Amino acid sequence: MKLGHRPIDRTSDDLDIIFSKLKDIKAFEKFHPLLIQQLCYYSYFENLEKGVTLFRTGDLGANWFAILSGNVDVCVPSENGKGHTLICSLEAGAAFGESILYDTPRNATIITSSSVMLLRVEQKDFKILWERNKQYLHGVITSLSQLTNTLDPKRRASEFDPSLIPQVATNKLLKDDPTRNPALPIVPNTSVRIQHAAYVLRTCILSKAPQMIRDRKYHLKIHRSCLVASEMVDWLIHQSPIVHSRSQAVDMWQALLEEGAIAHVSQEHYFKDKYLFYRFSGDEDRTLIRPSNVEQNQCEQQLADVILTLAQVGPDAMLRMILRKPRHQRTIDDLEIIYDQLLHVKALSHLSSLVKRELAGVLIFEAHPFKGKVLFTQGDQGKFWYIILKGSVQCIVYGKGIVETFHQGDDFGKLSLVNNSPRIATIVLNEDNTHFLRVDKDDFNRILRDVEANTVKLREFGKDVLLLEKVPINVKTAHGTYQVCYKDVLLRALRYSSTLNEFNK
Repeated sequence: MKLGHRPIDRTSDDLDIIFSKLKDIKAFEKFHPLLIQQLCYYSYFENLEKGVTLFRTGDLGANWFAILSGNVDVCVPSENGKGHTLICSLEAGAAFGESILYDTPRNATIITSSSVMLLRVEQKDFKILWERNKQYLHGVITSLSQLTNTLDPKRRASEFDPSLIPQVATNKLLKDDPTRNPALPIVPNTSVRIQHAAYVLRTCILSKAPQMIRDRKYHLKIHRSCLVASEMVDWLIHQSPIVHSRSQAVDMWQALLEEGAIAHVSQEHYFKDKYLFYRFSGDEDRTLIRPSNVEQNQCEQQLADVILTLAQVGPDAMLRMILRKPRHQRTIDDLEIIYDQLLHVKALSHLSSLVKRELAGVLIFEAHPFKGKVLFTQGDQGKFWYIILKGSVQCIVYGKGIVETFHQGDDFGKLSLVNNSPRIATIVLNEDNTHFLRVDKDDFNRILRDVEANTVKLREFGKDVLLLEKVPINVKTAHGTYQVCYKDVLLRALRYSSTLNEFNK
């Protein structure tokens, strides 16, 4: 495994290989994908025989451990001072040793009770890992202080107790924010295309399977004129060979939900292939009437075109749904879908694959329905970096007016984050229904600030033609010591061989 390389020597390809292997290990099922990504950066692989002592009671620790396979015994000194008393055994998936956060003595002795494969993270790296991933480490770390305190209540709790970390709570404000709650529509009014698609589907269901839409009772509450999600998926699959899987059908229904053409009965869930209730917009307040023969024939003729349309817009709707999920709820599959999309984003083309994977975990979706909205004003403190998913914006500078227009795939707003300075322009939305990917300042500084600060772009006619990156190298001096210098690495040349010739002179 590439974990044998020192972290500083691991390439982006190495890190991708490590991530793909770690996420498939059963012991790491309860580890959040973002935590696994960070472990790819910092951990070393250890393969130990039975009977190896990792550390002893009272030692000042230097490492944190996570078990890949095998078992270790947790022991404390016996009361008579001879030998050890076994407290318990830890198996694959357990993580321990967080006393290194506070430079406090170990509470127990850890001895391998079988051949063991584990990950080891050094103290300086674990402190970084902890600061970045506190919420994901909760529930993963085994507190040795808790284990040993059950044996001796007087024992000093020198290891940090992860149960003190507050659980990640869902903020009520986020529930009401459509860009952060995928169960809500992202537009104030349903588009004509989606409204027509919902009408055709509803009419066909009422004519072919009217029993699907009816009042249902659940937990002593009556929900009027609703459908069961799993039945909606079954029905759609049987209407056309274009719909080749349940997941594709889910994407298509989500396209209706994100524009408010259908909704969960209590607006608590995005579309899920489960026993959940959804209804077409307006059905709660109207009496269901069987469509006329003319309506049935018209809608049946249009059904194939509607299904084709929804099959085309479904994947984008699913991506937006994932991006609106709270970050800690994104699954490994979700992160892969976001990552695949980022491979095609122009503004990120110069970044390594691992940086893109980290961004997949922190990107936030932001949508604005109407043109003319001011996103931020010249002189404001920078809080976010933006990438345009859909639409365009105008860049306005005091005294100069509109100096540039940014379109889909362009990014803006990172200069004030890199320099920690006020915004140098005002950004105004140029189109209705503009969508962004957004990275907040803390995540930008953690993932991208050094990359962007050391990147030089040469532009001609408003386009990047040459991209250089400063990277550190160790240079041996005459005294035999090493110092860090920098060299320019050609990342990307986009246009004009003459530009390259000038670079090579």
